[in-house]
Amino acid sequence: MRVPILAMLFILGLSGTSVAEPTPQPFDDPMFRRCLTWMLDGQRGVGLDHICLDEYEIPAPSLFLCARKVQTGFLSTTDREVCTIVFEEEVKRVRAGFVKCAASGRRSVTTATAAPACSTY
Repeated sequence: MRVPILAMLFILGLSGTSVAEPTPQPFDDPMFRRCLTWMLDGQRGVGLDHICLDEYEIPAPSLFLCARKVQTGFLSTTDREVCTIVFEEEVKRVRAGFVKCAASGRRSVTTATAAPACSTY
């Protein structure tokens, strides 16, 4: 009696009746690939920006374009000042962000100088 049950379990295992199916990789999604391309080169982003920012949480290309200009040089002082403004705005978002409490996973809003207030309740 044990042999047929073990054989049946073995056959079911081979037949691919698994509960968890593999999840598709994000790079398989053509829209995700378009968003990555838009993020890196800033081209062909009309209508993509909201999808990329909302659905995939991909940042705007201005951050990457300005970071590249820091390495390669700016076209003018105005170009440099525009990038300065872009980075200063991002710094404001970072400082206004939240810190996840490692133990609880809850959010803890802090100021620029205060430590996160994570409670253990």
